[in-house]
Amino acid sequence: MDQAYGPGSAGFGTLSAIVLVLLLVWSGLAVWVATHRSTLASALRRVGGTAVVGRARSWAAEHLSGSLRVVARWLSVDAAAALALVAGAALVAVLAAGFAELLDNVIEGEVIDYVDRPVSEWVAAQRDLWLTETMKVVTHLGDAASLAVAVVLLSAWAGWWARSWQPAVLAVSGLLGVAVVMLAAKLAVGRSRPPSLIAVIVEDGFSFPSGHSTGSFALAVLGAWMVGRWVLHNWAARVAVWAIALALAALVGLSRIYLGVHYLSDVLAGAFLGAAWAGAVMLVGAWWEASRRSPQPAPSPG
Repeated sequence: MDQAYGPGSAGFGTLSAIVLVLLLVWSGLAVWVATHRSTLASALRRVGGTAVVGRARSWAAEHLSGSLRVVARWLSVDAAAALALVAGAALVAVLAAGFAELLDNVIEGEVIDYVDRPVSEWVAAQRDLWLTETMKVVTHLGDAASLAVAVVLLSAWAGWWARSWQPAVLAVSGLLGVAVVMLAAKLAVGRSRPPSLIAVIVEDGFSFPSGHSTGSFALAVLGAWMVGRWVLHNWAARVAVWAIALALAALVGLSRIYLGVHYLSDVLAGAFLGAAWAGAVMLVGAWWEASRRSPQPAPSPG
């Protein structure tokens, strides 16, 4: 890579159009979901009434009910809560597996030549001046200071409505925990950042995973869950919070690639890691509440 890339032209190019179209599509999808709750519920009921789902339920009731009761007793919750926790744990495992797969590919050098460098070069060549200036602002939403302020505000808001310290404990432990894991991954991989010729801003430290992407997705998932659980109970409001939170996190991740300080795999790995960690914290919070609502005797030893 011997070509220097600047902040872009004053026009409106391909990448600018793609970003705006994606935002419009995401906004339209969120509006549709927010205004068609009954349609979605009806569709889920129809799916649940199919023969395939019926056979799956019968198989699960026959083979998994005993295991589920054991899990419920072990977690000191009822069967419904145990099922929800198991499903949540499976989703967290999928997100963690996504991060692990990217980590393995980066360590083995499988993505740098075929994906990361071509994507970074293409994005750098598509820069527009207005989008560059916008991304310089957006990227600061993922700074450590910005995330800390957001955690304090969200914790105070959710804690006041819940009349509990639980939101603050979950949010603070979640962001601190994911920061430790992210830093450990950076030190273990030791990946260099993209070449300075492609960068619009100057950043130091290792590249994988993106700290901005990790923190933004952790906060987006955990924050939207907290607000929906303790503050907002209207369906449309909850959908709006999730849509805005995830869109902002995605824009922060995009800004890191756009500004030339991270590769695509850095940002995707950060998204997987942040979402997985937030999901794990959510599971702890859900178990905490469920165990207090439905106390069960602890399983006897042996």
